[in-house]
Amino acid sequence: MLTMKIGVQTAHTIDALGIDGAFDAYRAAGFDCVDLGIDENVTISWREKLNGDEDPFFGDRNNYMAYVAAIKAASERTGVKIGQAHAPFPLGSYGNEPMNARGIEWGNICIEICHLLGCDKLVIHPLQSINMRQDPSSSVAEWEMNILLYTALIPQLRKYKVTCCLENLWKFDYAAKKIYSGVCSDIEEACKYIDYLNGVAGEKLFGFCLDTGHLTLAALDTKQAIERLGDRLAALHINDNHGIEDNHVNPYSGVTIWDRFIRGIAESNFNGNLNFETFGQYKAVPDDFIATALGWTADVGRYFDKKIAEIRAAK
Repeated sequence: MLTMKIGVQTAHTIDALGIDGAFDAYRAAGFDCVDLGIDENVTISWREKLNGDEDPFFGDRNNYMAYVAAIKAASERTGVKIGQAHAPFPLGSYGNEPMNARGIEWGNICIEICHLLGCDKLVIHPLQSINMRQDPSSSVAEWEMNILLYTALIPQLRKYKVTCCLENLWKFDYAAKKIYSGVCSDIEEACKYIDYLNGVAGEKLFGFCLDTGHLTLAALDTKQAIERLGDRLAALHINDNHGIEDNHVNPYSGVTIWDRFIRGIAESNFNGNLNFETFGQYKAVPDDFIATALGWTADVGRYFDKKIAEIRAAK
């Protein structure tokens, strides 16, 4: 019997199978819940985002309310809950006031969508400096623009009782063709963000979503990250890669050391969802095989749950 709920992000699966078809596939695979990719609804280009242009989904309440109704109906019909959700990214850029203002609007709408769907966790990527190399000035700029974004969302988070989850990121220097640690890859920095924002809010409105694949790209250990985050850990993006690209494939398909993850969770007080962000696995196969790939992911989740329960029982 499962002791933790198993979830999967909806990225690519809804695009490929439709809302009803995807939820049927989640149920058949044995998932308890999903990480709803609200970001999948954005249709404007990257350049239009930078211009601060509006997107049809967010610009028309009728559009996102129709989406909410369709997701809610599929969730209720299948029993697959909305365990967490993912906002569009990025929601802003340093010094880009039109984009930043629009990003706050989108963030607030995502919080409302969570509330309407009975979801209490929303992942919002931290903003990153346009300077792709690591240097002290970029981290200062990133801190300033992220604090402005997240504190602007506090009233809506408080109103709807939703926890905003920051995530560990990475950067890619296209000239050097090299991956660098990004915002919140340094877990000490992540803890500083969470503690500062909750201090401003005066209550626990912010937590952390740990992306295992992003840790692997930054050559960081999952168990150490889980230990340092402690009760700040609110959500998971479980996925694997080969240490070169952000593949988002099933565990044991890359180079992540999964025994470290299992033990880290087992020795922690985390009792949230074992949520997989493995859309790369589903993109890699024909649509006819997505259901099979989802079954593989769910099997890994059940295996993780079993091993975690065994370690906890032996303590």
